[in-house]
Amino acid sequence: MSTGQLQGNPARAYEEYFVPAIFDPLSAHTLRRAALTPGEQVLDLACGTGIIARLAAPLVGAGGRVLGADLNPAMIEVAREVSGHGPGAPEFVVADATALDLPGPGFDAVICQQGLQFFADRAEAVQRMRHLLRDSGRLVVATWQSPERHPFFQALAEVEAPLLAEVGLSATPDDLLAPFSFGDADALGDLLTANGCSTVEVEPASITAHFADADRFIERQVFAYVAVVPAFGADPAAFTEYARRVAEATRDLVDTHRVGDHIAVPMHTQIAVATG
Repeated sequence: MSTGQLQGNPARAYEEYFVPAIFDPLSAHTLRRAALTPGEQVLDLACGTGIIARLAAPLVGAGGRVLGADLNPAMIEVAREVSGHGPGAPEFVVADATALDLPGPGFDAVICQQGLQFFADRAEAVQRMRHLLRDSGRLVVATWQSPERHPFFQALAEVEAPLLAEVGLSATPDDLLAPFSFGDADALGDLLTANGCSTVEVEPASITAHFADADRFIERQVFAYVAVVPAFGADPAAFTEYARRVAEATRDLVDTHRVGDHIAVPMHTQIAVATG
């Protein structure tokens, strides 16, 4: 197995692999619900490498403003690199979603795509997002639906958890399925209502994620662990062996999703639009 991905930057690998596969098609649904118009002020919260911010900028035009915020400095560095500079380009800051040092209210739209499920205090995060909105503003939140709606990733988690334990990372399948941990539409709607939103509409949306480079799919999927597993960072061979074992254990599963040189995986989200 090649170790080329291991030599790179995990944040850049995220931008180059996961953004085209997942977040480009997902962002089209999220921004359709956001219904941005020229001149609006937009905050992309938990922005990652800035895909929502980049796509929102031309929608609000030169008279608008788009700000992306994320807690991860490496993600923000990549967001700045790939989003360009100058008039009309989005701005980016390193910031905690629940401790943004921004004057409010001031934004016409606050968008949080696949971030809310990771916040330790979701209620506090919603309250802070509402504080940043103008009276007429709207909050747009997308969270993946439950693990049961994503059996492919469930199966991967069941394989990966015990193998990670062998290299010193205590992770349960539920830990690995954290992206899908807040997928109930009623729970999302209730959270927004309980924290001050007067009008809440939650709609489902689905995409098919097309992951390039099918033969290295597992290696690319698990590359993110390099940043959090000391054994992988100190010993690239440990990562290579771990990825090999995961690939071997999931070969049949992955092959059922192979379409030519891509891996195609259905993914399902909830998108809420809240006001008030």
